[in-house]
Amino acid sequence: MTRRSAIALALSLIASINSEAAIADPLDAAVGKALFDRQWIPAPSSTDGTDGLGPLFVSRSCTGCHARGEGAHVITRDDGITDIKGAVLRFGTADGATDPYYGLELQPNAVPGLLPEGSVSYLPELHYKLNGPALAKGVHAGVRLAPPLFGKAAFDDVADEEILRRADANARAGGAIKGRANVTPHGIGRYGWKAAHVSLEEQVAHAFAFDIGMSSQAFPLPYGDCTARETECLSMPNGESPLFQGRELSAAMVGVVASYLKTLKPRPATEASALFQATGCAACHAPTLTTRDGRNIPAFTDLLLHDMGPSLDDGVGEPGVKSFEWRTAPLINHGLPVEKRRYLHDGSAATVEEAVAKHCGEAEDSRVRFEALTGDDKKRLVDYVNGL
Repeated sequence: MTRRSAIALALSLIASINSEAAIADPLDAAVGKALFDRQWIPAPSSTDGTDGLGPLFVSRSCTGCHARGEGAHVITRDDGITDIKGAVLRFGTADGATDPYYGLELQPNAVPGLLPEGSVSYLPELHYKLNGPALAKGVHAGVRLAPPLFGKAAFDDVADEEILRRADANARAGGAIKGRANVTPHGIGRYGWKAAHVSLEEQVAHAFAFDIGMSSQAFPLPYGDCTARETECLSMPNGESPLFQGRELSAAMVGVVASYLKTLKPRPATEASALFQATGCAACHAPTLTTRDGRNIPAFTDLLLHDMGPSLDDGVGEPGVKSFEWRTAPLINHGLPVEKRRYLHDGSAATVEEAVAKHCGEAEDSRVRFEALTGDDKKRLVDYVNGL
């Protein structure tokens, strides 16, 4: 079977299910991968299962930011300039309000007949141009890198109690580490740079809505991130259909994409090196987390929010999360060659050493301990982190 016919079969299977049905388990991941790889097109089209892109969008597909399940990485553009592929530019105030004109993030692409919101480049430093008005007063711009996806689906299996237990332990210890859970209206957050999303399916639906412009039951936004002020965007066709619960994606479609992501397995759990423990890195980058059924999964995160100080404060907060608070980044499965990597939420660090140097706030003590290491020990610790 060719790739084209396999995708066509997957889409026909999706179209055949109603809002309550579920595709047989053996097909879930295959259908989900077809949707993950699909290059979505603008509405209207002759096939309901392929349209709904935009009207404004970051990428036409999930693979645009997560090729082969990886995340953002350094590329050389056709013009010979080095830049980051798989990053987005977020807009927000320190307390989490978005821009009244541009919304949550810059949409650098648009369907035919519509002007994109602007353009952006990330290296050697952030530079962006807006095609509309300036950002509203108090709204800042901050870069967010797409993370690698291997092993991340297992965070769904970590009970709320496990996350809260770690937060309570920090509070009882009374030290510098004061990590807290992001208690959202839907539950304890796990996914996203600020732990905004409770489940894998919520994270998937959010990415479809704001990066690709596809509506679902979780995010019923047929015009994606278009705001009320972007009237030309709101005048474009959308791809909502009765076949998909009145949206552009049914809950079943979002669910099978999540099923595919669950097949992206991590490497076996790695014990923290003595240096990783001694510098205090493991206090937040916990090597493993325990699931509801008692398994220990590779994590190198505690899934908690931490005050990371002024060096990592870009002024862009989220509801209930300050601009200087970040969920501990999971240091797992960065399979890219080191020369193609960028570090931190915004890619502002080219090396592990540069990333550690920006750790302040609750991580101040760990940064100082790292800087005090001998040259050989520092290299061993960096090699260890790069090998996770």
